Amino acid sequence: MNPILKTVIVILAFAAAIFFPLEKSLAQGYQKMPVGIQRLLINVRKAMDKNDYAAAVKLIQADQAKSKSNTPCSHPTVCLALGNCFLMQKEMPHAESAYLTALSLDKNYLDAQVNLAKIYTDTNQTAKAVKAFWAAYQLSDPKNPKYLYYSAVMALTDGKTQTAIRRFDSLFSAHPDQVTRQWRENYANALVTAQQWKKAAPVLRDLIAQSKGESRIKWQEALLQIYLTINDTGKALDLAGTLSRQAPSEARWWKALIHIHLTRGEYANAFEDLIIYSFVTPLTRQEKKLFADLSLQLNIPARAARMYETLITESAGKKSSPSHNRQMINGLVCAYRQMDQGDKALAVLNRLDPQAGNPELLLLKGDVLYETKNYKAADKAFRTAALKNCSQKGQAWLMAGYAAWQYNDIVASRSAFEQAAQYKHQREDALAAIAQLNRSTQM
Repeated sequence: MNPILKTVIVILAFAAAIFFPLEKSLAQGYQKMPVGIQRLLINVRKAMDKNDYAAAVKLIQADQAKSKSNTPCSHPTVCLALGNCFLMQKEMPHAESAYLTALSLDKNYLDAQVNLAKIYTDTNQTAKAVKAFWAAYQLSDPKNPKYLYYSAVMALTDGKTQTAIRRFDSLFSAHPDQVTRQWRENYANALVTAQQWKKAAPVLRDLIAQSKGESRIKWQEALLQIYLTINDTGKALDLAGTLSRQAPSEARWWKALIHIHLTRGEYANAFEDLIIYSFVTPLTRQEKKLFADLSLQLNIPARAARMYETLITESAGKKSSPSHNRQMINGLVCAYRQMDQGDKALAVLNRLDPQAGNPELLLLKGDVLYETKNYKAADKAFRTAALKNCSQKGQAWLMAGYAAWQYNDIVASRSAFEQAAQYKHQREDALAAIAQLNRSTQM
């Protein structure tokens, strides 16, 4: 299982009616407004009721032109109306300016503060949106938890994960009865993003308990990934085992079990899970190789041989790397050697490397020939491999020496050992063999 944790940010979306309508502001303070402002707002409201926002803007601008001020509006409620008209026409810079003017005239004007936050959200000015929603939450009375939530989500969107976590913590502490699952999902995302694994785990467990279907599976995978990330393979194994029993046809849980058992070095268990996994879903090429390798490691050579043959057949005509093909051939030959079927091992090498062009496979061929006591052919294979600049040149010369010794060609044997002695890893064995050769020839 890939250890990288995948999480989903729930996108913050505002309905078009989130901004405060003019009617609400009129109802809140109509009687306190100057008569001229009241008349202006009545006319503005009539134009807005007809969705003629451009006409409403002209009414406000004409009235403002009579004053000596350079501001777009002179009363907070007029500024709110102007901002709303611009917002409905998607003229965001003008709407922002109107709301900011409203707040400069009345710093506690919640309606303007919320709509300003909407402007920043719609225009992807996330850093400003974080602050605007936080200010709206501070102004609201009673405190509106949605504004605090929006501030947290915008902080998360802006990459300010620690700020988001602090806002979420405040939200859950101050408004525990109003917390929704969506809020907890974004909180979990923030914790995972911040790599606060231990704090995230209980939140994910709660989400799992509250979710169903694909959403539940998503959080189960996330929790499993956390256990693997913190290397708690015990909890990971318990969870994956439970999930595989609950949904035995779900391939991802068997794949997770395979990964966990491999991590723990429990190869027999990994192989059992891999067999079940192969019944649930077709194996990829990489998984087939794992199947073959585990079979070989667990001394089930016949099954390994069948899978290696399948892999080699599938590689025919495909652009597989020489290294990969060599691994498959080597595995197949090792499987036949485990079964004491040297003839089949040689047949594989002759079939798949007929010209003996690969020095590593030639060295392997020499080993098989030596095991089957065909010492002259083995000596030839080892020497040819050494002369082909084999990566295990020292080992090739050493084995050539042993092979020549077996059929009593002492001169050829000593010569090969002398070559092998030039390589650090074979030097000790080669010198010991030469010394023994010398003793045997003096007797």
